[in-house]
Amino acid sequence: MHLALYAGNSLQRAELLSFAAPLITAFAERLTLIAPVSEAAMLDDAITHLQPEPAVQLRRWCQGDNFAAAILTAIAADRPDLLLIPALAPRATPLSWRRRQLEFDLLGSLPVPFLRVYGRITPIRRILVASAGGAGSLRCVPLVSQLARAFQAEVTVLHVTSQEVVYFDGFTELPPSDEPTTSSLQQLAATLNAQGSTTRLQIVQGLVEETVLAECQHYDLLVIGSHQTEFDTTVPAGRWLRLLQRLSLQDVTRDLLDRSPIPVLVI
Repeated sequence: MHLALYAGNSLQRAELLSFAAPLITAFAERLTLIAPVSEAAMLDDAITHLQPEPAVQLRRWCQGDNFAAAILTAIAADRPDLLLIPALAPRATPLSWRRRQLEFDLLGSLPVPFLRVYGRITPIRRILVASAGGAGSLRCVPLVSQLARAFQAEVTVLHVTSQEVVYFDGFTELPPSDEPTTSSLQQLAATLNAQGSTTRLQIVQGLVEETVLAECQHYDLLVIGSHQTEFDTTVPAGRWLRLLQRLSLQDVTRDLLDRSPIPVLVI
């Protein structure tokens, strides 16, 4: 697996390196370390902390004058299977607003799965997969099952039933009826179990964001879907779905990334 890691200056940088080290040991065949030009010295410091195995193909990437430019040029040049990033700006203050806006613009445009490390950092023993259901939810299976097997972690597939129209999971085009949703969620849990991940399905009723955040208190990693689902934009309905999806990324996925008390994996 090709892993990329932002090794420049950031919040909880030490925690990021500590969290990333076992992931690199378990999965990395190739590792790209990323930083802006002005922070190039931090790449050697990261290598000292991470101590990757000699067999890992190591690449240093220093481009751009800020974190966004460094990350985007790195993944454009050689797309990783997973990007490991820290929180790059403190929660909103007058002085940090511009940097924070740049961070979330970056997160909204990333074309690869990414794991944002922030908050309570613990070994991965329990994984929470928040899913809206739909056939596309199986997209998370390969990476989640790899993580679960590598760290002998238990997986919970969480679905929150609500009157809200929620697209944050990126796994469904339209709000599904209860029966198809339950069927797809059961298939997701069964597929993870079949791949060696001890998995259970939990369906609860409530407000999506608040319920997911409350459940996070009992887990080490939150998994949510991205906004990368493709819609047919040649018809009006497709254009409206695209707009709703983008709005949903701002309203739900962004809030979960911002407020989650544990690291978040976005697939």
